[in-house]
Amino acid sequence: MTALRARWRSALSYMKLVLQPVGLVSLGFLIAIVVLEFSSPTVRHFFSTYPVSFGILTGLLILIFTLSVVNRLVEKRAEQRWQDIRGITLKGLNDEVRSTRDILWIALSGEPPYGINTHTIAAHTKAQHSRVRWRKPKTTFGEAGSCLSCRLSQRDWTKTASEILRLATEQIREGLVTWAPMTTLARGDYRLLSPVARLADVLEVLEFPFDDRRIDDGTGCVKVKYREPLRALWLHAISTCVFVEENIVRELYPKGEHPERGPEEWKSRARELLSEDKVMELDRWLKYPDKFESDTRDRQSAVTVLMDWPW
Repeated sequence: MTALRARWRSALSYMKLVLQPVGLVSLGFLIAIVVLEFSSPTVRHFFSTYPVSFGILTGLLILIFTLSVVNRLVEKRAEQRWQDIRGITLKGLNDEVRSTRDILWIALSGEPPYGINTHTIAAHTKAQHSRVRWRKPKTTFGEAGSCLSCRLSQRDWTKTASEILRLATEQIREGLVTWAPMTTLARGDYRLLSPVARLADVLEVLEFPFDDRRIDDGTGCVKVKYREPLRALWLHAISTCVFVEENIVRELYPKGEHPERGPEEWKSRARELLSEDKVMELDRWLKYPDKFESDTRDRQSAVTVLMDWPW
């Protein structure tokens, strides 16, 4: 049964070779010519009057259709050859994104949500050696927004968060440098890489309000005017990590091709970190990826518009 299902999926994948713009358009024209020739005496008369032109036209359409299918077939075979390497690189990139998420969470609760690893130990050490009084990690699940609102008015947290945020930025940048080139070489989809690059941009913007010029001299905290947009962008960064993770895993294990994973789309355990409205927003991004891009631009702009250049 499994072998039969695999053969059927393989046959469907090759049938989809014609389902791309150039192939579909040329095939559509060929079908239209055949239908018109059978149904319209005027068209038949025209074609019989100009047989050379008719032959050139149909020959050209057949050539375009054939070349488009052959080109897609070559691309598909190349993708299959690189499939194993592509999977390894995407998994490596996904680990970097998860570690970045955990570092951002350490800045809120002092502990990573799912245990310490080699990527998060430095952030955890900074948090534990700081003077911040941390809440138990589980109490912050789904409550990151209110936790941030409280933390942004704490002097000790501001300094510690700035240092931990720097580690998160370095983590995702190093991850991109390590995995993105090989992912691209292995024909990784730019739709998977682009949100990771956007995440790196978001973390960079997050660091701007923690600059000494934007720290209130009296309280030692981020100035009040930056706090709400900073809070919104921080929550957006955590949601982005979950968005990237789900995109990568769903690309590696498409729904329906791995029965052992169930019939539903895979969902990250880290959704429990998000509030209900953020989970709804995440689902919108997964359905409409362009919405993610526009939300990211808006939330970055909400921070940078308050600052004088250079940021």
